[in-house]
Amino acid sequence: MKTRLFETFVEMIDHIPAEGILKAIDLQHEMLEADLRYKRATETVEVLSILCFCQFIKAVRDDERVFPVMLPPGHVEFYRNVVTRLIEADKLPIDGRDQFDGTFLPGFVEALACN
Repeated sequence: MKTRLFETFVEMIDHIPAEGILKAIDLQHEMLEADLRYKRATETVEVLSILCFCQFIKAVRDDERVFPVMLPPGHVEFYRNVVTRLIEADKLPIDGRDQFDGTFLPGFVEALACN
């Protein structure tokens, strides 16, 4: 497994049309789950970050909610851009952006932790 998994994921998503992103995310999710299950990978920050994003996308598509998660800021920025691309391509509902902000933006997570 590459040591720079997140950068590879970014490059892959950035180079495919918006119409193919959901399929790529589904495949990446399946591969990472299998890698963890069969101990071909360990639970690094990068692996967990990508898995959280994949699960978020699935939840939005299934009209479900997910609990807030703290991810590295650079990852959040990239994932938010992907969500925007998917909304603009009519692949996710418009409220997907609000769901994203409530799930991944650090200020929201920090506000929850203070209450």
